[in-house]
Amino acid sequence: KVTVFKRPVGGVMSTGDELVEGSSQLKPGQIRDSNRHSIKALLEEIGAEIIDLGLVPDDEKAIESALLSAVEKCDAVVTSGGVSMGDFDYVKVVLDRLGEMKWMQVAIKPAKPLAFGLLNGVPIFGLPGNPVSAMVSFELFMRPALLKMMGYEQIWRPRIKAKATTPLKRRKDGKVHFARVTLTRKGDSYEVSFLEGQGSHQLAAMANAQGLAVLPDGEGVEKGDFVDVMQLTEPEID
Repeated sequence: KVTVFKRPVGGVMSTGDELVEGSSQLKPGQIRDSNRHSIKALLEEIGAEIIDLGLVPDDEKAIESALLSAVEKCDAVVTSGGVSMGDFDYVKVVLDRLGEMKWMQVAIKPAKPLAFGLLNGVPIFGLPGNPVSAMVSFELFMRPALLKMMGYEQIWRPRIKAKATTPLKRRKDGKVHFARVTLTRKGDSYEVSFLEGQGSHQLAAMANAQGLAVLPDGEGVEKGDFVDVMQLTEPEID
């Protein structure tokens, strides 16, 4: 006999009248919906089934209908944006009214705001709206939860020690920082380099990252120091 686990069905929803699909010319105040596609790719990587719940307008009834429909067919639902303290967002209004939600501020950067709870017994993950923050939040919180649902014993990304070939600077702010880096393996050791463009809105560094350097609160690390790295992909081999 073997134990079999069902592949979870993850529903991915974007909300906001400012979001647009495709590559058409943006009008003032519009931004492209990148988060939905990024999260779908991350779900696909772990083998989850995906239901694209699409773009839902900023309308309380439309969001309520979309969420209630989603939890009927999904094992977990993820939204992005509207989770920061003080944000007014119809997703927050609906989930506070219908679900059992926790709205949190996690001492990390990027990805400080986070929401989690249940709607009709189905887990709801509310990720930050900035693209890199949403992806880092998925890696730290949603990915391990889904892997646990799938029966995996190893639910965390591999952690390695790597030597910094460039300084990994940060300022002290009471948070743990996750810096996007490249990894190179040299024999039995690893080297790590800091990627340019570390803003939470700058997807290029996240797309090219092979790892997330874990920088405790402080001034960062100097060239030649060793740093903990959460490995996202296989490193380059020198």
